[in-house]
Amino acid sequence: MKELEAAYARALLEDPEKARQLRLLLDLRTALYQRDADAARRLLASLEDEALKKAVEDLLAGRFAPYLEAESAFLAAEAWVQKGVEAAARGDLAAAEAAFHQALTLDEKHPRALMNLGNVYLERGEMEAAKAAYDRALALAPDLADLHQNLAAYYKKKGQIDAMVRHLKRAQRLRLYPAAGRRAAGVPPIYARFWFWLLLAGLLYLFLHGRGG
Repeated sequence: MKELEAAYARALLEDPEKARQLRLLLDLRTALYQRDADAARRLLASLEDEALKKAVEDLLAGRFAPYLEAESAFLAAEAWVQKGVEAAARGDLAAAEAAFHQALTLDEKHPRALMNLGNVYLERGEMEAAKAAYDRALALAPDLADLHQNLAAYYKKKGQIDAMVRHLKRAQRLRLYPAAGRRAAGVPPIYARFWFWLLLAGLLYLFLHGRGG
């Protein structure tokens, strides 16, 4: 998946329109990472690729099977994550683990692949491996509410109640105020917009009143 970032960096210098489309793809990937359907659909409205639009809509609806061998690595990775979640739900942890590893082969930065891999380890009582997977996911997606929920389960098993409560509260806040989804959709968080308007008001005041005497 490093190729997408590299192509975007090149396009910034060579082709602004291509850079805009690649930026949309990067943001769309983030929305899929977060399972943020609203953000993904807002981004899809700006894309012209009908096949991509259908693929994303299918994945958002859980129809992953046609995309396990997709040419697009980020679509295929998402499909393998969903296949792994399905396997875990029916209790086949070995198949789930294999699916999550396949997703990470396609996209090493997929936070839900890492999170769900951590869940498999936690279910098997492999605490160090679970924490390592969760930590990698947290470095990539600190605003993923489900990740904090799973970290709370990890700390509960460890008997670290303060840490458990901290992550539960974090998960709850993120569900109430999904800042990550706003970023994925290109909409700044409320506090960013507040400081922008405050700064603008200050500059306007100085402009209007700072020319005296």
